[in-house]
Amino acid sequence: MDAGATNVDMVVGAGGTSGLASHAPVLVISPAMLTEQTTSAKGSTLASKANVQSIRGMGDVLPVGQKQLIYQSEKWVWLRRAYDEWTMAHGYRYIETPIVEEIDLFKRTSGETSDIVNKEMYLVRRSSQDGDEEKGFHLCLRPEGSAGVSRAVVEHGLARSASGLKFYYMAPMFRSERPQKGRYRQHTQIGAEVFKEESPAADVEVIALLYNFYRRIGLEQLELNINSVGDPNCRPAYREALIKFLEQFKDKMSEDSRARMYSNPMRCLDSKDRKDQELFADAPMMLEYLNEECSEHFAEVKMGLEKLGIPFTVNPRLVRGLDYYTKTAFEVLCKSLDGAIQTIGGGGRYDGLVELLGGPPTPAVGFGSGIERVLLALDSQNIEIPGYPAPRALIAYLDNGVKYDALKMAEELRSQGHAIEFVYRAKNLGKQLSHANKLGANFAVIVGGVEWERGEVSLKNLITRDERAVKIEDVSKILATAAGANSPML
Repeated sequence: MDAGATNVDMVVGAGGTSGLASHAPVLVISPAMLTEQTTSAKGSTLASKANVQSIRGMGDVLPVGQKQLIYQSEKWVWLRRAYDEWTMAHGYRYIETPIVEEIDLFKRTSGETSDIVNKEMYLVRRSSQDGDEEKGFHLCLRPEGSAGVSRAVVEHGLARSASGLKFYYMAPMFRSERPQKGRYRQHTQIGAEVFKEESPAADVEVIALLYNFYRRIGLEQLELNINSVGDPNCRPAYREALIKFLEQFKDKMSEDSRARMYSNPMRCLDSKDRKDQELFADAPMMLEYLNEECSEHFAEVKMGLEKLGIPFTVNPRLVRGLDYYTKTAFEVLCKSLDGAIQTIGGGGRYDGLVELLGGPPTPAVGFGSGIERVLLALDSQNIEIPGYPAPRALIAYLDNGVKYDALKMAEELRSQGHAIEFVYRAKNLGKQLSHANKLGANFAVIVGGVEWERGEVSLKNLITRDERAVKIEDVSKILATAAGANSPML
């Protein structure tokens, strides 16, 4: 963090400045305002430490005390490990980009008329060192992942590398929207991106990676929808036909669709307004206007999915919510969730995005999936997620004189791959053994002064209740042998 980090004013809300929609609310909260409220506002929320809470729609991920299942940390750890293993098995490598980006990045990539830019971005106003605020808003909390990853590819010259690039990530995203089940102001997204690969096989692999990951973690009742949204060569004719169709409903459609009708008519088909959906039911389809290249690309994607045994439905109304998509677009729905939140992941191809950000022409394809919805989907199907593994043993000690000898032994056993617990404050042996049982440990290694001097400890099997003296150097081998080859190791 640089010295200027303390001079950043967070904006709660979206839009309203720098060419963004003026109807969206903006509330600026500066560090000075927070200090003033905390020190002088008697009875206010910030004046009482007991009343300070997290922002609605932004949850604390905790190992204990968290009633909301989507914020229970053992579920996050399990899901992250599963995703790490699955993506690395496909040859993907981890990438992480900053949470704060230039607003222009998303105005250029998501589109001026997108909900993300117009309604959902959290803006950040930066103050100069002398206290005079710079004009306008230039920064924002990232609302989605692909644009930032593409920006990094351009900035670091990766688009000019000789070989294809395959990245994955798990990162928080921010949307200023009304919090409700499955929709949060801060959500964490798993994603994957492939650059410099124009083959339809890359589309198929990306779709398969996501779909089969869901299956791998136990999800059923999945529905894959795919479509082709064409490319800049075949869209103009479709755009003209679509605008002509939409114009007949100009006075009946929603305000949002009316605003998009000429600037980005395909986004009208993505409208969530029920009346719009009824009005646009007979709109012309992009599939009817595909050129030969896009048509052949889509045909191979479908063929590839069939070869991999992945069921899919061609949904000609699927356009996704971002302007940068070309050719393939897809979504995965989980039918065990409520209708409004059934989409648990989606993505597509965006061959022009890197070039849009100043890089060379670079084909790319990727996806994003909110893990909160994935966890809701798992819960809706009663899929049990394992908790944290129990320690293999607890190191107990009989008096403070051998406390640090016991702690040293714990560290040595941990370094050899054993999950070991340790009690920081001396308790009687009975309480330490009771604590070991509550943790689910199978063994207690008991360190006593006299035995330690002889190079021995007592090893108690907490299941059979057997206890015996063993050499200190033999403890690790005994624990590993007793645990078995399939027992969790660190």
